[in-house]
Amino acid sequence: MDTAALKRPGLWDYPIVILGAFLYAASVVVLVSPNNIPLGGVTGVAVLLGNLFGWPSGLLVILFNIPLFLLSWRSLGRRFLILTLLATVSVSLMLDAFRPLVAQWRLVYDANPLLAALYGGVVSGLGLGLVFSRGATSGGSDILSKLLHNKFEHLSIGRINLVLNAVVIVISAVAYNSIEAALYALIIQYVSASVIDGILVGMDNASAAFIVTRQSAAVSEAILQNMRRGVTALSGTGMFSREPRATLLCAVRSHEVTVLKKTVMAADPEAFVILTNAREVLGKGFKSFGN
Repeated sequence: MDTAALKRPGLWDYPIVILGAFLYAASVVVLVSPNNIPLGGVTGVAVLLGNLFGWPSGLLVILFNIPLFLLSWRSLGRRFLILTLLATVSVSLMLDAFRPLVAQWRLVYDANPLLAALYGGVVSGLGLGLVFSRGATSGGSDILSKLLHNKFEHLSIGRINLVLNAVVIVISAVAYNSIEAALYALIIQYVSASVIDGILVGMDNASAAFIVTRQSAAVSEAILQNMRRGVTALSGTGMFSREPRATLLCAVRSHEVTVLKKTVMAADPEAFVILTNAREVLGKGFKSFGN
């Protein structure tokens, strides 16, 4: 593998990051900001100041991110910073460009804050998910979290980011004089995170089955013939009986679980089956790496 290729963005990375920035900026201008719902991170601070004082939120995002980019230029890698810089600048420009257009075309939605929070979370999650899928971020608190994690390794990036976002949301709720604003912000955070996970991990969740059986040949043959799924045998020993028993490992899609259980029990009614959710499965019959 060409390791140099991993250090520079690919051709498709640029348009996908820009599309993600477009969706995120649109969700902020059309749904989130008009309902005074606070956002976390640097974007949240910029939007708050923009709403309170009429300052250009996009310009503030760039100004706040400049010192973060300077601090992280060497420590976080060339590819990450190039794509993150593209995402940050795109979001910043679009935030300021969209406001007059949205007002002119009357696209602002402020009729129901709950619906704005739900759909704002969906659209912003789609945007951020596309950005994250290319190995970048939208800048701000994400970069700061990585820098703080490098200095305080016992603190996870996710926990640092959560604290930073929570602080901004609380300050924004106080500024808007609304507890409901913070509650709506939590809805956006949850929905957005769920959509991001769906994009990064995939919507086709799978299950992993561990099958302990004395009839390993018959069970594996039944799975291979009936379901066309691969099976791997792991050697093991039943500690109660002290007898050697094979443990079969098989990955299936969630809708195939019922068929798998029926297939296993038909081949060996005494089989012991353990089913667990598989967050992601890569390989033949599922999806390839990078998809």
